[in-house]
Amino acid sequence: MANLGFIGLGRMGRHMARNLIKAGHTVTLYNRSQAVVNELVAEGGKRAASPAEVARESRVLFTCLTTPDVVESTLRAALEGAQPGDIFVDHSTIGVSDAKRIAAICAEKGVRFIDAPISGGPWGAEAGTLTIMCGGEAAAYESVLPYLQVEGKQLYLLGPVGAGCVAKLCNNLLVGIHTAAMAEAFVLGTKAGVDPKVLYEIISNATGGSKQIDRNIPKFIFPGNFEAAFSIEHLHKDVALAVNLGREEQVRMLLGAMTQQVLEEARAAGYAGSDIAAVIRPLEELAGTKVRA
Repeated sequence: MANLGFIGLGRMGRHMARNLIKAGHTVTLYNRSQAVVNELVAEGGKRAASPAEVARESRVLFTCLTTPDVVESTLRAALEGAQPGDIFVDHSTIGVSDAKRIAAICAEKGVRFIDAPISGGPWGAEAGTLTIMCGGEAAAYESVLPYLQVEGKQLYLLGPVGAGCVAKLCNNLLVGIHTAAMAEAFVLGTKAGVDPKVLYEIISNATGGSKQIDRNIPKFIFPGNFEAAFSIEHLHKDVALAVNLGREEQVRMLLGAMTQQVLEEARAAGYAGSDIAAVIRPLEELAGTKVRA
């Protein structure tokens, strides 16, 4: 069994760390909120007082954090306790240039870096069925593969550092576009007099169906429960990173830019901390109708 570390025990990270503990590994934990640390320590994890302490106790360190700035500052702090040959695996969604910069910082200390963003939501994190998209050296990837196999089922090494970020940003760009399109279609249909439950049944079995419709309509929109599994704030960040990547690669990002504006509208309306399904709420308010079962 291995000495692993995990920093960032939010909606996704807590389940991933728990699965590594259940697999028999020694997992040293750090998180700003201590409630989840207490919970996982009771299940066999080890508490650390700082990112540097996590790195000192671990030969492979996993992070699952929020923004590029938080990832970089946390890993800079962790490097103070790292040893040459250690591997940092970042499950956060950050930009390609961010991943390359952080990898270069790690390399100065002899630490290998893998960008390994994830998809599958808290449900996939809990079940250990995540899709994990990796960028980094093949040898480093092979070293951490047994641990990734605890966290996920669809595992990909896509190329050098940054390649995992590219795949994740493409995925979340589509999440944003599909969610914005879903909102327009269902508000339109409901306002025009079609029972939204019937409309959902039709679309789910027709060519307009999508995973975002199946996720958002029955679980969040019909019951009117917008507690975040994946927040509008985080999706806005991801779509903005995708649009920026398009600018760097000179790819026209018209739909991405429009989706970014839709998400900004939802943030301005007070839904930044709500689930991404709440992107429908400003449009419902504008149209004077609600899509509810």
